[in-house]
Amino acid sequence: MRLAGKSLAALLLLALACPAVARAQSLGEVARDSKKKKEESTRKVWTNDELGTAFPPIKFLGKTGSLPSLGLYDPTPMPVVEAMLRLAEVQPGEVVFDLGSGDGRIVIMAAERFGARGVGIEIDEKLVAESQRAVEAKGLADKVKILHANAFDVDLRPADVVTLYVAPTTMDLLRQHMEATLRRGTRVVSHKFEVTGWVPDRMIEVGGYFVYLYRVK
Repeated sequence: MRLAGKSLAALLLLALACPAVARAQSLGEVARDSKKKKEESTRKVWTNDELGTAFPPIKFLGKTGSLPSLGLYDPTPMPVVEAMLRLAEVQPGEVVFDLGSGDGRIVIMAAERFGARGVGIEIDEKLVAESQRAVEAKGLADKVKILHANAFDVDLRPADVVTLYVAPTTMDLLRQHMEATLRRGTRVVSHKFEVTGWVPDRMIEVGGYFVYLYRVK
């Protein structure tokens, strides 16, 4: 009887343990499946369709017309344009704002070579028309928008990256505008001139030109 009792007790313990074992195995399988899916996700190559091409709403702030323009038009050399976008590590699907976009070369390259969505902001009506023609000629109308506006009148919040080549005389005002409207973590790349009051994360030289990278705090 004593042996039988021990056997019965052992059977009862096994029966009680079985659900726990089953649960442990089940949880182990779930963990393995989760790890496998995570690894597959990190290896995934995202397409433009999955990232989306729609532009976020862009607001105008309704400021007065007394605000200055960003300076005279002086096209950024193409090697510097590419260096600016590479320094900012522009990713497919991100939104790149160019303040004082001129002929649209920065936002066009951002779309063509980096798969980004570009928003050019230009106050000169003739340059707006020229850049819009270039966008249409390249078939990029779904990826690049050119706004006829003063950059000080545009809410910059949708931007992931901001590029600029701005006269030092207006840089301080522009810094205040960026601080008021940009999201934390937004990358700002400036050609030639530093942003007053900010400390760059990186600085590079391209063909005798300096390019500065900042991250909004």
